[in-house]
Amino acid sequence: MQTLRRSAMVVIWFAVPCVGARAAAEAKFSATVPAADFSAAGLVKLTPDELARLDGLVRDFKSGALEQARRDAAVAAAARVQAEAHAARAEAEVKAARAEATAKNQAAENAEKKAEKGLLARAKILLTPGTEIEYATVESRIVGEFRGWEGRTFFRLENGQRWQTAGEGTYVSPPLLNPAIKIVPGALGSFWMTVEGIKPRVKVMPIVAK
Repeated sequence: MQTLRRSAMVVIWFAVPCVGARAAAEAKFSATVPAADFSAAGLVKLTPDELARLDGLVRDFKSGALEQARRDAAVAAAARVQAEAHAARAEAEVKAARAEATAKNQAAENAEKKAEKGLLARAKILLTPGTEIEYATVESRIVGEFRGWEGRTFFRLENGQRWQTAGEGTYVSPPLLNPAIKIVPGALGSFWMTVEGIKPRVKVMPIVAK
């Protein structure tokens, strides 16, 4: 019985310092500061809420929570920088892809225009000095009276161009004063003219000024 009491007293003797140490650790920092240091540090100027905040910071520092929070903040900042860099790279890649697609479309459009220009190059003729015309369709009027064509019939147009028939056929028409005409390119550099008011068309060629 005495042995049991002696063991219990030993346990109590060791437990009391541990409880005291834990209580001291849990005590508020501001409550443990001597009055002189409390005043010299300017803690007397703090409000109760500010003191509570200070005590919380000291407690977190002692427990390592403050340092962990700093590490967590650093990790979060690094992750944010990495995410922003990744987003910037992705945006740059998208812009580069769009620019490449635009360049390809522009190149294709230019090639198409160049091909079209090449096809019409045969129809680019200097008809009068200083007058260069690239034909898709020519629309104008014949100057004077139109009576048809035969052999090499000449036509002078209001736009300053001069044309003549390129075939051997003959067509007689009632007199038409200044009729409207349309000349379109044909195959192999040929041209065909239609005259307003008559159905047949005639193959023509330009008279190039010298």
